[in-house]
This record gives sequence, structure tokens and C-alpha cells, in this order.
Amino acid sequence: MDYLLGRFAEQAVDSMNSDEIAVLERLIDMQDPEIELSVYEGYSLGDKDLDTLIVLIREFHNFPGTRQ
Repeated sequence: MDYLLGRFAEQAVDSMNSDEIAVLERLIDMQDPEIELSVYEGYSLGDKDLDTLIVLIREFHNFPGTRQ
């Protein structure tokens, strides 16, 4: 997860506002298995802001559609 999130952050963080960075930090603080299900399978984390970020990460890495 460090690799996937790190690559996304390197490209996106400069264009993110403070609220978006706060959401990214919340995601990074979560347990890897939860993040993996969302990134790899498109499952919802139960939080609109986190789910929106997951969609961006999935699109960045060219994963197929999302399941929410």
C-alpha cells in the first residue's frame, strides 16, 4: 500500500487543498487490509470523502470501475 499511495501522493499532493490532504492523512492512518479492499476491489470505506479519494487513487493506477 505504501507504494500505491506514495506514487499517488507524489503526483497529487501539490494540487490538493488542506482538506483533501487531511483526508489523505486519514486514509494513510487506516489499516492496510481496509485500504486494500477499497483500492483493489472498489469497496466503500463508509465515508464519502475517503471513498472519493479512493476513486481518484484507483483512476490514477488505472484500476477498473468501483463498487460502492
